[in-house]
Amino acid sequence: MIELDNITYKYKEDGAVVLDHISMAIEQGEWLSIIGHNGSGKSTLVKIIMGIISDYSGIIKVNGIELNSSNSYDIRKKFSIVFQNPDNQFVGATVEDDVVFGLENHGVPRQEMIERTEAALKAVNMIDYRTHAPARLSGGQKQRVAIAGALVMNPDVLILDEATSMLDPEGRAEVLEILREIHKTGRTTIIYITHDLTEIEDSDRAAILKDGKVISSGTIEDIYSDTKALTGSNLVLPFQMEISDSLLGGTYVTYDELVERL
Repeated sequence: MIELDNITYKYKEDGAVVLDHISMAIEQGEWLSIIGHNGSGKSTLVKIIMGIISDYSGIIKVNGIELNSSNSYDIRKKFSIVFQNPDNQFVGATVEDDVVFGLENHGVPRQEMIERTEAALKAVNMIDYRTHAPARLSGGQKQRVAIAGALVMNPDVLILDEATSMLDPEGRAEVLEILREIHKTGRTTIIYITHDLTEIEDSDRAAILKDGKVISSGTIEDIYSDTKALTGSNLVLPFQMEISDSLLGGTYVTYDELVERL
């Protein structure tokens, strides 16, 4: 669905390279996680994919159509994004008002707005909170509302940019469970930006960015097995992988598989 060919981007001020010849393909319905620490280029890459940053070199195609200045607005409609701080995305006095905001801006007929808003809130298990003020919700609930606001636009691609980094473990688990349910439908492509390796287990594939370069990519097993790339990027191995590395010689296992083996 998305093709990146030799994407390179430099800051104009000092000429520093932010992205260095990035090439990858993302399939329709796939969950791709992009991993890396701050400054690795993750968020910049997302902005380029969405057509927000245009002064890059290389080629981006979405559904076979090359992204350019004349079609970037239309292509951008295929994307919805959720950021790390949900409070920065809220504009409505109630949960329902907030979710419907994007549809109102696009002039969607009222009955369709009602139906799509209800469906989005049900998808994230927040329908019972539709009249609540967003400020009174927990962190996990706020982020679920932000996801509903993204889903209501019926995007082809849902991007989450460090969307769980400000949440406690319970809130993080809530968001990841919602993503698993979305992924099961196979309709929405998910691009998940994170620095936390414990959050990528349900992804189809992942890529590690360091200093603007993809230094490792593949299945989750491939990523977890590439300890050189992980440690070289200062990424912390998930607990079960640390134990597996000590006791099983670095064999990739999920948390449940490790428990069974032990």
